[in-house]
Amino acid sequence: MLASSLAPVGVVVYTKEFRVQALLHMRPGTSTAWVLNTEDRSFLSLTDASMFRPTMADAPADGDRIYETAYAAVPKAHVSWMVGGAPDGGQDGYGRQPRQVYVMYPNYALRGLFHMRSENRLSDFLATITAQKPFQTLFDVSLLEHGPTGTQVDSWNVLQRHAFVTVNLRLAGAVFDVREGRESRPDPRSA
Repeated sequence: MLASSLAPVGVVVYTKEFRVQALLHMRPGTSTAWVLNTEDRSFLSLTDASMFRPTMADAPADGDRIYETAYAAVPKAHVSWMVGGAPDGGQDGYGRQPRQVYVMYPNYALRGLFHMRSENRLSDFLATITAQKPFQTLFDVSLLEHGPTGTQVDSWNVLQRHAFVTVNLRLAGAVFDVREGRESRPDPRSA
């Protein structure tokens, strides 16, 4: 009975080790973040999975394909971020406002919007959710490729755009608050 209430949705799962394009079977009305934050299973079950070398290109080349399988189990703790599924609708309302952030990783960054109460500092928001629900929905997302030394993140090339992604904040190298109107400062490493 439970299996019949699940619907397959296309997802792309990014880990440090590889990228997986597959189907995730979800209950209608359930968000991707909820599925990933659920503690009853430590693995993400995927079907019709194609595994690729870690690449940020919008569509990986056939030469990047490592393996294809009918079923794959990916440890949730290894999921850096994920495209697809459904956004967390619980972020709407309740005085929440969009706050633009950069979620930093060693070779790329995600720029997008978290919905949070305007009176909350980003540090308080992160401290609360990272302990309880590390997977969060980031909206209006751009995947940015690291630029050459001396370039700032706001000038990096956009590789992909997504309406939303689900990020694992425990695996992010840093989260930066983006403030409008702030003057750009030179990179002290380039001097």
